[in-house]
Amino acid sequence: MMFRWCKGPASFPPDVCSAIVLSKREPSLLMSTSKKLFRRRSGFWMRAFAGATTPFFIIALLVSSPSRAEDATIADFYRRATLTLVVGADATGDYDIAARLLSRHLGAHIPGKPNIIVQNMPGASGIKSANWLYAAAPRDGSTLAIFNKSMALYEATGVANTAYKSREFNWIGSTGHSNDLVIVAARTGVRTIGDARQKIVTMGSIGAGGTMTTHPLILNNAIGTKFKLVQGYAGGQIVDLAMERGEVDGRGSYNWSDLRDKHGDLVRSGKVNILVQFGLTREKDLPDIPTSVELGANDLERQTFSFLSADIAIGKSFVMPAGVPAARVEAMRTAFDETMRDPEFLADARTIGADINPATGAEVRAIVEGIVAAPTEVRDLSQKWMRE
Repeated sequence: MMFRWCKGPASFPPDVCSAIVLSKREPSLLMSTSKKLFRRRSGFWMRAFAGATTPFFIIALLVSSPSRAEDATIADFYRRATLTLVVGADATGDYDIAARLLSRHLGAHIPGKPNIIVQNMPGASGIKSANWLYAAAPRDGSTLAIFNKSMALYEATGVANTAYKSREFNWIGSTGHSNDLVIVAARTGVRTIGDARQKIVTMGSIGAGGTMTTHPLILNNAIGTKFKLVQGYAGGQIVDLAMERGEVDGRGSYNWSDLRDKHGDLVRSGKVNILVQFGLTREKDLPDIPTSVELGANDLERQTFSFLSADIAIGKSFVMPAGVPAARVEAMRTAFDETMRDPEFLADARTIGADINPATGAEVRAIVEGIVAAPTEVRDLSQKWMRE
């Protein structure tokens, strides 16, 4: 449809009118078209500014960036939307803490400043929430999630019931990470990983696919430890209570920052012993505890232990479903990165004892890609080690 300022004695020249119409139909061509017209029609623009009959806002239409309109569209969407942050764990662990910390600050950095609500979706060590995000979550940008850092590893090693593709998720960023530890109660008399080769130690676990289960199995099969699994606990905090009551002797996966912040007194008092760290390097606070990589007897075993520890760097990562419009994904990544530098967010994190050493969405995605594309012989040995 031709606009009224393209008709009559005061109309714009035909090429200018065409540019206006084109800009409405093809915003991506607006800037290049307008630059050419400014060069070719400099005299016309001078006359247009001088004439009272010329609509001034058309000039703004021709020279404004399409990204501004896109930003306005994103802000309009989030102004009306409620952002749901799904936690693939119960409300007692460090993933929930990370989600609720982020939810208090992220909205201020998203265009439109949406309200954010947190919902827990525990089950199968995060697999339930990952499957839901992949197959059933809204793809309009209104859903964000955090779940077990090992989703890519579970996929790569063929853990049961994994029905998602990690590399197809939109990774937004990670608030931080720390090594996973294998711990046992001091009452067992087991002080080192070598001691665990000599004595049966019962280990509490949530489910078959999680690292509380897989880490003890890996160590049993790779180096001959004698961990015995007791599965079916509802959450990590419940496993902790079972250790206190003497139902089980240890836990096969405990994030170091979580253990330090929640039960640092147990470590300092010597009531629990840390046997090994799953991570590529030793935590600076734990210089005398070996990493699993150091336990490998040959290059293939060390490569496999490195593969099994690669997900540590994914840490507490936030993710959106596949298929979300690219502009909304980028807006969320930008908002996340800004939040990681927000003084109020950092002060809140210090108050609750949360470590913040963030990674961008691109950095997390690169780690995921590396895990999923691991060599066949490494994945095969990993699967062998993870079997009971």
